[in-house]
Amino acid sequence: MIQYVRESALDYKSFINEIIASVQERLGENYTVRTFKVTKNNSLELDSLIVEEEGKNFSPNIYLNPYFKAYTEGTKMNELTERICNIYLNSKAPITEPHFTYTFDSMKPFIIYRLVSYEKNKKLLQNIPHIKYLDLAITFHCLIRDDEEGIGTIRITNDHMKSWDTSLQELHCLAALNTPKLFPPSINTMDDVIRGMLMNDFMNNSEDVFPEELFNHMIYDNEIPNEKKMYILTNHKGINGAACLLYKDVLGAFAEQVQSDFYILPSSIHELILVPNHKQLTKESLSDMVKDVNRTQVAADEVLSDKVYYYSRELKAIIL
Repeated sequence: MIQYVRESALDYKSFINEIIASVQERLGENYTVRTFKVTKNNSLELDSLIVEEEGKNFSPNIYLNPYFKAYTEGTKMNELTERICNIYLNSKAPITEPHFTYTFDSMKPFIIYRLVSYEKNKKLLQNIPHIKYLDLAITFHCLIRDDEEGIGTIRITNDHMKSWDTSLQELHCLAALNTPKLFPPSINTMDDVIRGMLMNDFMNNSEDVFPEELFNHMIYDNEIPNEKKMYILTNHKGINGAACLLYKDVLGAFAEQVQSDFYILPSSIHELILVPNHKQLTKESLSDMVKDVNRTQVAADEVLSDKVYYYSRELKAIIL
C-alpha cells in the first residue's frame, strides 16, 4: 500500500526564501530577485519582492504577505510563483510620456500630497518632508502611474528633496496646484454612495436586470431630512481622498451649499464624512463612533485619526 506524505508547511521566513528561489528559477539568470522591508502608512511593515533586469530601471513592488496567507490556505507554491512572475512580466513603465526622465523638472507636474496620521507615522516622518496639520501630517509623493492597472506613486524622501535641491515650501506649492487637478474632489450623499455600491455589486454578480426604481425605493423609502444627511468627501478615484480636506474652497463651498457648520469625520485615509450640525448631534458621540469604526472596520494602514473636526462657516476654518 502506497502512503502519501503531506509536504510540511513552511513558516513565513522559509516561505520568503522559497518564493525568492522559485521566482529566480522561473525567470532565469538574466534577472535578480530580492526582497526588502517597506514601511507603509501607520508604520505597517511589509515584505516586498522586486525583480531587477539589466536595462530596466523600474519594477513593481509585489507585497508577499498576502501570498503567504494564500499559501497557508492551500494555494500551491508553483501557482504563487506563476502569479508573481506574471505581475512582473506584464508590468509597464510607470510614466509613458516620450523622453521622460526622473529629474525634478520632469516630476514637477506629478507631485501630489496626502494626509496621514502624525502620531502613527512619527518614525517614517523623520525621513520624509512633511507639514504638520491639525493632528495629521501632509506628505508628498510623485504620481508615476494612473491607468487601467491602477495608481502608482513614489513617496518623496529627504534624500529626494536634497538631490532635487528643492524646499518644503516648493513641494507644498506644487502639490497644492497638482493634486486637485489630478484628483478632483467629489461630494455625494451617503445614500447616493450606498445606492451606487448596491447597483454595481448587483450588476457585477448577476445577469438579471434589477429595476433602478426599486433601488431608489430601497435607499430613499424613509427620506432623511437634508439637515440630517451625511456626505462623503473623497476624490474621483476614491483613493487617498482625505487629502481633499486641503483643497482650496471645497469645505467653504460645501458649508454654503448646506447653509450650516458641519462636523468632519475621518472615515479613513481615503474619504471623509461630512455631517451638517444639528441639535441631536454631539462631538462626543461622533468621536466614539469614529473610534469604534477605526478599531473594528478600517484596515490598520488606512486609519487616519480618531479625532472629529468641526468646520465653522463663519470663521471659514477647521476647529479641532
